[in-house]
Amino acid sequence: MTSAETRRRTAPAWLRPAVAVLGLLYLALGIAGFLTPETAAVGHETSRAVWIFSLTSLLNMVHTAVGVLGLLAATRRTGSIIYCWVLFVGFTGMTAYGVLATAVGNPDDPVNLNWADNWLHGLTAAAGLVLGIVAARRAAR
Repeated sequence: MTSAETRRRTAPAWLRPAVAVLGLLYLALGIAGFLTPETAAVGHETSRAVWIFSLTSLLNMVHTAVGVLGLLAATRRTGSIIYCWVLFVGFTGMTAYGVLATAVGNPDDPVNLNWADNWLHGLTAAAGLVLGIVAARRAAR
């Protein structure tokens, strides 16, 4: 296999910057959540928020971890494709949990998700799916 064939079988060049942007978005959201004093409380409370997104220590850790993993994945094309699929699977689950938790309104909800979080997680899952499919098709050519 020549180097030209190897280059054609890798992910598109725009995938790594897109993954880096997603990683930075979630890293910034996670760090902003930790810098807010109301983070230590547990339970469903709609007043604890950064902009329109809810806060808990658990959610901040998840957002920070997703951000750090995104920045690490952006260093390699294969890592970027894997990250997109992990985003799709993980955030689809978080969206499903968030919709149920928000609809029921359980006061003991440790994640404290609101509808803005559900939309963010759902759109992130959709972005991961689209980026993963496009990148995988491009790499398969």
